[in-house]
Amino acid sequence: MLWQLHWLLIRIFYLADEPTTALDVTIQAQILDLLGEIQKKMGTSTILVSHDLGVVARTADRVAVMYAGKIVEIGTTAEEIYYDPRHLIPGTYAVSALFFPGKENLYTIPGMPPSLVNPPKGDAYACRNEYALGIDYEEMPPMFQITDTHLCSYLAVR
Repeated sequence: MLWQLHWLLIRIFYLADEPTTALDVTIQAQILDLLGEIQKKMGTSTILVSHDLGVVARTADRVAVMYAGKIVEIGTTAEEIYYDPRHLIPGTYAVSALFFPGKENLYTIPGMPPSLVNPPKGDAYACRNEYALGIDYEEMPPMFQITDTHLCSYLAVR
């Protein structure tokens, strides 16, 4: 019975954790094509973990941006996360700069990401956020709905 439940869970989704790291672009494309074929043949969903924004743009229907192990923004790939990033973390603005090369300078923040061995209470980004409120050091901020498919904590000031 446990084996059958395990097989059912495998068929719902599979996890690909950095499947193309350190591969050249030709092999990377072959791996991504193979993952897509497996997904279609098995009728599964894929959870793809990657720092490679090109891989994410090529393969993902939806994206979750994370900071210190917490989801801080969710949306569709190009339309929302790449062209309209709303979280304050520099990575989302870096994504935007890739697609809008006319931007002059990327905003950078001081400090280092927090240790995940002893994560801070509340929002891990608060100590690096010039707009943080006292409550952010105690609790994670809520997710704000921007559109039906785009959610974000800490809306960027524009």
